[in-house]
Amino acid sequence: MTPLSFNHITQKAQKAFNRFPVVLLWVLFGTLFCIYKTDNNTDDLFDSSYGTFLTFILGVSWLVAAQFFIEQQKNPKRWQALKFVIVLFLLLFWWSFPNTAETEAGPESVARFFIYLIAGHLFVFFAPFIQKWNKAAYWNYLKAIGKAILRSGFFSGVLYIGLLLGLLAIDALFDARIKDVRFLQLFFFCLGVVNTWIYLSDFPKNVLDNNTIQFQKALEVFVKYILIPLVLLYLAILYAYSFKILLEWELPKGWVSYLVTILAFLGFLVQVIINPIQKSIQAWTINRFYSWFYWLLLPLLVLLYVAILRRVFDYGITENRYFVLLLALWITAMCCYLLFAKNRRLIVLPISLFLMTMCCSFGFWGVFKVSKNSQVRQFEKVYTSVVANNNFGTSKELKQLKSILKYLDDRRMLSELDPITGIAMVPAFKDSTYQTDSYRSRYNWTDTRKILDSLSISLHPSEASDRENDGYTMYNYNSDYFFRGKSISLTGYDYFAPIFWYENSDTITDMGDFKLTYDKRTLSLLFSSKTDTSIRQAVSLEQKLEALTKYNSQIPEKNKHEMILDFNEGVLSGKLILTDIGYRKQQNDSIVLYRAHAYLFLKP
Repeated sequence: MTPLSFNHITQKAQKAFNRFPVVLLWVLFGTLFCIYKTDNNTDDLFDSSYGTFLTFILGVSWLVAAQFFIEQQKNPKRWQALKFVIVLFLLLFWWSFPNTAETEAGPESVARFFIYLIAGHLFVFFAPFIQKWNKAAYWNYLKAIGKAILRSGFFSGVLYIGLLLGLLAIDALFDARIKDVRFLQLFFFCLGVVNTWIYLSDFPKNVLDNNTIQFQKALEVFVKYILIPLVLLYLAILYAYSFKILLEWELPKGWVSYLVTILAFLGFLVQVIINPIQKSIQAWTINRFYSWFYWLLLPLLVLLYVAILRRVFDYGITENRYFVLLLALWITAMCCYLLFAKNRRLIVLPISLFLMTMCCSFGFWGVFKVSKNSQVRQFEKVYTSVVANNNFGTSKELKQLKSILKYLDDRRMLSELDPITGIAMVPAFKDSTYQTDSYRSRYNWTDTRKILDSLSISLHPSEASDRENDGYTMYNYNSDYFFRGKSISLTGYDYFAPIFWYENSDTITDMGDFKLTYDKRTLSLLFSSKTDTSIRQAVSLEQKLEALTKYNSQIPEKNKHEMILDFNEGVLSGKLILTDIGYRKQQNDSIVLYRAHAYLFLKP
């Protein structure tokens, strides 16, 4: 073993750079970009460069896989253009990504990033073996990937923790006042540069020539006493649940589809690990795993299909259901392949999953097109049914319409409903008066309840009692946000307190000589003197809440003053600033306030 020294480390680093120059330069520029952004914009990290940040992340796995592929070619120089093609692909992704913050990027753009990120990592798993197959070499290659991940993660993690503690010590002992952002920048450096450099520094180059299997005892113990027992546990749970739904004759819950998928991937992982020794090892669970596991998995796939198809038929396809259904088809195909194929090659698993992942990202068959078309059809189906019933819908139908409106609104696709409703949806229902600097206002947040009201769609009289669940809510999660940029004068007031109460709350707080309680029957704040029981004063909230109902769940910026209630009656005067309220208006027009957060200024 070569002794560890600074010279040895620098030589290995130089060797890694000579072998992976494009990858390491990409990582270096990406890390410097992150450090620069955190140093200049700590409030909204990557606010205007979210796509750039994701592009740098995306490029690492793709460029590493390209280098692994090129190294195994007879004439590597002829294939160097592959890196140029991948860089062009990354630039195209960056160009197509919305130039906006994370919260405004949209589900489709973020989902597309994760699709390509998964595909890039899958590419790493088979890149050197596309043209030439060797079972033992492939197993050793996968083992090398696992060791490299663990080694780089451990070393970079220890380095980060050590440097972090060093900075904290300097800050505490020498009063250096190190900025908090330096710790985040250090994390980016260790994760981006150090972790990647260590990962690539010891990775074997001639992977096709490594044909000697070395199956350590620790790996056998891990499979035999941890992974396979987990597989058996999941099998027992799912089979018990299968018998339960057969006895009760009920449809399976949607959550079961995720459990079956996890079980299948866990089984595939065991299969990959034991592949080179499964016929020679004495342990029965390992020796016979590939046959008994897949035969037991096949009946559970029926459960998986029933669970996902039930929701597809009821509510249409969304991205999540599309992916689960696609994984179900892939798992079924791989089970059949591993059971019945004469010459089984594990490389088929990552290659098939890679091709499926890439194909679902574009085209009329892709996840985004299919999901959008399915939700539009679902809206038309439910909307037509409601209109045919004199514009009355069940609570289930109204909930589904709101869900679809929210889904399409998040993806900037409300205009797809124009032919169905006969209304230009975007101009009609976007509140352009809400002009603050939050992401909701810049995107013009859509109120689904307002849309249904404007389309004259209401709850069927037979379910009128359910209207209690359809209330008004005005949330401003950061209580300072609603009055940002506006100061409230304390002149003339003796006491100030933030107050918070629920529908069933009693005492809220003490303010000087007065105790404050809430009376839900009269929608009033009650002030009672601690020293004189005859002094009591009520401040009614009913008229204020009634006035706010015209805004549904969103009050425009220009009308925010309407969240303020001034009172000057009896022995007390004050100002109540509502910042977070939730309430509902019942069928008899009475109001129930179930939560509120406010600032209270008081003068006895």
